[in-house]
Amino acid sequence: QRHQRSRKRGYRTPPGVIYVGRPTVYGNPFDARRFGHARSVLLYRRWIACELGALQLEALGFCPSEIDGLTRWRARLETRLPQLAGRDLQCWCPATSRWCHADALLSVANGGRA
Repeated sequence: QRHQRSRKRGYRTPPGVIYVGRPTVYGNPFDARRFGHARSVLLYRRWIACELGALQLEALGFCPSEIDGLTRWRARLETRLPQLAGRDLQCWCPATSRWCHADALLSVANGGRA
């Protein structure tokens, strides 16, 4: 299940819930300010499914060093995905939003497709 993080005074992350926003390894590297919210989530889904290669990333405006960083980031993420299986995740997206990278993480961590 996905939870929305809040800045309300006194708010605490519920026990057992994992925050997956920036700057965690689970965060979406495709900035919504640059790509738009929905497109950044779609790019994230393709990225964690290993469907975005260097040529596509270059076409999106990433330089070689950024592409290398994204490749290493993806490898670290892959080793940590099993830790999310069966867990609730938290990010800043409204719980009603259909565009959220946490949904992609929930799906992949529990054996589905991004």
